[in-house]
Amino acid sequence: MIISIMIYAALYDLRDCKIPNKAVIAIITVGLVQSAMTTIGLDSIQSITLPDALLGLGVGLLISILLHIVGLFGAGDAKLLAALGAVVGFPNIILLIAMAVLTAGSLAVLRLACYGELFNMLKRWRDTVIYRIYQPPLTNSMASSAVPMGGAILLATIYCEFYLF
Repeated sequence: MIISIMIYAALYDLRDCKIPNKAVIAIITVGLVQSAMTTIGLDSIQSITLPDALLGLGVGLLISILLHIVGLFGAGDAKLLAALGAVVGFPNIILLIAMAVLTAGSLAVLRLACYGELFNMLKRWRDTVIYRIYQPPLTNSMASSAVPMGGAILLATIYCEFYLF
């Protein structure tokens, strides 16, 4: 169920560059209900207890807000990652956020390579290191545009859910 909500959020993000709040609320609700079922002893899909889910939600929100303030990703992406903390629990949310950031970075590099701007970006970085003067990308280049992170969060969630947790 979480993966289907994530697919909806990722497609919405690709189309509108926004994460819908109803997807975030649905993920939090499903995560907390599943963890409550595990806590009281009912059969559940996941084995995360309610305290771990709440801690994952809080830690995910804190880390995501800090990364949003730094400018790594948007507020909707921060909300989506925090909501996934209720699904994966405390220590796992840190790994999920790290995987999402790495996946987004990989997709951004791939996007620059597909548009033929990767060499220019690497040259700008080299010049920044050598001359210690930041050179921003041109306003009409692909490097100056934002990359919707919903797809990267979806891929990281799938990877973490099926291979790591």
